[in-house]
Amino acid sequence: MHQSHINSLRGIAILMVVLVHVSSLFTFTTRFETTLFYYGKMGVQLFFIASAYTLCLSAENRREESNPTLNFYIRRYFRIFPIYYFGIVLYYILHLSQGSAGAYTLKNIFLNVLLIHGFVPAANESIVHGGWSIGAEMIFYMIFPFLFKFMKSGRPVLKGLFVIALGQLLLVLISKRMFIPFEYRYTSIFNQISVFVIGIIFYLKKKHFLSFNGALIGFVLFTAASFSLMYFEVEYQHILIPILSGIAFCCLFLIAEKSKIVNNRIFQEIGEKSYSIYIIHFVFTLYILPKMNGYFLLTIAYLSVVVLSYLMSVVLNKWVEKPFIKLGHKVINLLSNKEPKAVS
Repeated sequence: MHQSHINSLRGIAILMVVLVHVSSLFTFTTRFETTLFYYGKMGVQLFFIASAYTLCLSAENRREESNPTLNFYIRRYFRIFPIYYFGIVLYYILHLSQGSAGAYTLKNIFLNVLLIHGFVPAANESIVHGGWSIGAEMIFYMIFPFLFKFMKSGRPVLKGLFVIALGQLLLVLISKRMFIPFEYRYTSIFNQISVFVIGIIFYLKKKHFLSFNGALIGFVLFTAASFSLMYFEVEYQHILIPILSGIAFCCLFLIAEKSKIVNNRIFQEIGEKSYSIYIIHFVFTLYILPKMNGYFLLTIAYLSVVVLSYLMSVVLNKWVEKPFIKLGHKVINLLSNKEPKAVS
C-alpha cells in the first residue's frame, strides 16, 4: 500500500502551508506577491486530496478484514488524537503566557477533545492553530465508509456533484438559523467536502484521467484559474477555489507518479512527518518570529521554520505518533481476538 509519491505530495502540501504562515510576517509591495504567497494555504486542499485517495486505497485493500468500518475508525482516531491533544495543551500554555486564553472555554476544549469542533464555528479554529483542517478531516472520516460505498456503486461524478450541492445547501440553511462567520463558510466541512469528493472521484476514475503531458497542462490551467479567483476576489471564491485547486492537485498527483523531480526523497521524508510539522510550525510563526521585510529574511525565516519544525516532528513521530499507531493496531487485534502483531 505504501506509495512514495503520496508522501511527496504531503511534503509539498506542508511546505506550502508553512510558506503562507511565514510570509504572513512580511509586507509585500504588490497584490500579486501577496496573493502568490497567500496561495500556499491551498496546501491544505492537497492534503485533502491525498487523504481521500489514500483512504479509498486502504478501504479497497482491507475490505475482506473483519469489522472493516470499526477498524477504520480505530486506526484514524489513534492516528490523529495524540498529536492533536498535544497541540491543545501546547497552545493553551502559549495563549496563557500571553494572557489571551479567553477562547479556551470548557465547551470549546471539550469539542476539540472529541474532535468534533468542525461542527461549531466558535471552536473550529480557536483552540489549536490550523485545527479547522483536522476538524474537517475528522468529520470526513466519520462519513467516509458510507460515502465511499455510495459513490463507488456507480455514477460517482453525478453522486459527487449531489454531495457537493448538499453540503452547500446545508451551509445556507445553517446560516439562516445562526450567524456564520465568513471564515467558517470557507473552512467548514460543508464547503470543503467538495475537495474530498474530488479525491474519491479521482481514485475511482483515475484510469480515465489525463496523460502525463495532459496532467501538466491541467495542473497549470486549474492552478491559474483558482489563483485568478483569489487575486480578483471573485464572488463565491470560497466555493470555487477549493474545487479548482482540488482538480489541479489531482493532476499533480499524476505528475508525481512519474516525475522524480516532484517525487523525491526530501519531499517524501517531510511528507512522512507532515502532520506533526503542521501542528508545531505555528509556534515559530505566531509566537517566536518577529515581523520582518525583504526576500532574504523571508528565505532564512522559511528555511529555519521548516528545519526546526521537522526536527521537532522527528521526536514527536518517534515518541508520540508511532507508539499510539501501534496501540491502535493492538486494540484492533484485541477486538478481533487475535494475538497482537508487530507493526513496522
